[in-house]
Amino acid sequence: MRKLLQLATLSLLIGVTAARAQITNPDNLIGQPPKPPVHHTIHPADDLQWLWQYAQPAPIGRANDLRLDGRFQSFLLDAFHQPQSMWGPPGTHEPLSTIIPLFLTQYGAVAAEQNRYITVDGCVPSFCAASGLLWIDLGRPHPLAVFAAVNWNPDARTTAEPAADYNLWLFSNRQLSPDELPLALTEAIAHWNIRLASAHRLVPHIAHALLVEPDASSFALDPEMAGANSIAPQPDTTTPHQADIE
Repeated sequence: MRKLLQLATLSLLIGVTAARAQITNPDNLIGQPPKPPVHHTIHPADDLQWLWQYAQPAPIGRANDLRLDGRFQSFLLDAFHQPQSMWGPPGTHEPLSTIIPLFLTQYGAVAAEQNRYITVDGCVPSFCAASGLLWIDLGRPHPLAVFAAVNWNPDARTTAEPAADYNLWLFSNRQLSPDELPLALTEAIAHWNIRLASAHRLVPHIAHALLVEPDASSFALDPEMAGANSIAPQPDTTTPHQADIE
């Protein structure tokens, strides 16, 4: 009888021990800890607010520093994909994003307008018959940028003659209506001519104007409606010519 009681007690203890082992087993009570969520880095669209610093000190800002800023070069590469044939040997089709800084090199200036617009203008070194104005509207969720390029038409008069003809190209990073260009853009082009005149630099007579959309579609423009020819043309009496330098 005593042995039976001992066996019963031993069986009960084994059962309790086994139950306790099951209860304290963390694999049964506590699930595996969840894996940490995967965080995908979201890069917000560049609003280009860093451009403002280059408009100081006024009135000409720091165009040379801007051209060397890697962010500026990346912006041009991302914004302007259109082909261009206004510069370089025939058939080379050098990318527009590399042409823009060249057209802004000599006499480069950066200006801020109405706490909304940034303009960068200049010309090709020692050849201001090729010049450019980069206009950027920062008052939009996705900034609108237009590069206005001017180049001499060699089929007409020489660059020393006030009545020489020039061509104007407008390259935009977003779709624009050729019949309704932003007023601030056309005013910027007109004011550009006024600044050129006050500096005794070349004020071109634009014979032909063309809008080139991001998809490379092109539309003929009335030069006056684009802000060109707002004042009388004049020759460049400031920029040394290559012959003078050599």
